[in-house]
Amino acid sequence: MRILPFVASAVVTAGLVFTLNIQLKLGGSKAPRLGYFLSPQQGFWKNAEKVNTNFDASVIADELKGDVDVTIDDRLVPHIYASHDEDAYFVQGYLHAKFRLWQMDFQTRVASGRLSEIAGADKLPIDRFFRRLGMVYGAEQTEAYINANNPVMKATVDAYTAGVNAYLKQLAPEDLPFEYKLMNYAPEKWTPERTYLFLMFMSYDLSGRSATADLQLTNTRDFLGYDLFDKLFTNKQDSLDPIIPKGTAYNTPSIIPIKPATSDIAYLHMQNTQLALNTKIVQSPEAPDKNNGSNNWAVAGSKTK
Repeated sequence: MRILPFVASAVVTAGLVFTLNIQLKLGGSKAPRLGYFLSPQQGFWKNAEKVNTNFDASVIADELKGDVDVTIDDRLVPHIYASHDEDAYFVQGYLHAKFRLWQMDFQTRVASGRLSEIAGADKLPIDRFFRRLGMVYGAEQTEAYINANNPVMKATVDAYTAGVNAYLKQLAPEDLPFEYKLMNYAPEKWTPERTYLFLMFMSYDLSGRSATADLQLTNTRDFLGYDLFDKLFTNKQDSLDPIIPKGTAYNTPSIIPIKPATSDIAYLHMQNTQLALNTKIVQSPEAPDKNNGSNNWAVAGSKTK
């Protein structure tokens, strides 16, 4: 009679071990491996930080040409002091990986159309959108151009890449950022191409607009007329003057746009285009958040007119 409880216990134990060590799927998304995620030795508990965390450390890296001092102030802003530029960029990469590894990894995955690999099949529309934008091609072309024409920038990016990988090399599994444990994957080795991918993504993030907004603004211009629309939505904002002072001298542009002889673009001829309201458009599956912005400031009324 003792065999039956033993077999039942063994089956339950084996079932729990198996279940807790596989990545379950919830719909099209992925859930963490609960055994690893809840582990006291390597799980998310290890990501808790003390309020008064001490970041003092000595790091020895063969890639450095000299000594580098880093001071982290009370706002956790690092200040890097190095005798060689490449050393400064190496340490910058190291610190970026230390404090922002998952953000760097996640955003370059999005840019390259590989989000569904870690987040599940329901993210395929996002992958298709970014692959159609051609960000990988843009990153490859940028890297090839820099490597062939700008040795200083190449050395900068190479040093930064080495710094990121130096941090990854000494990163223990229990010290992985929380998001990796939640999504059950590990960071990949950093490459110069991923740095240029980040450039592609930030260019899109800071300048990209949805096709819906373009259509709405075009129809608004057609309804109000060009002159009134230009007063309401001017291309040159007076609020930029404190940031880029009036009279700033710019270098001669390397590319000068030439107006096509037969162009019918509205802003060249100031004429209406008669776009239909039901025009079929292709837009991002994730529309930009109109309230998004990391550089917003609020100033007390007593300090501003």
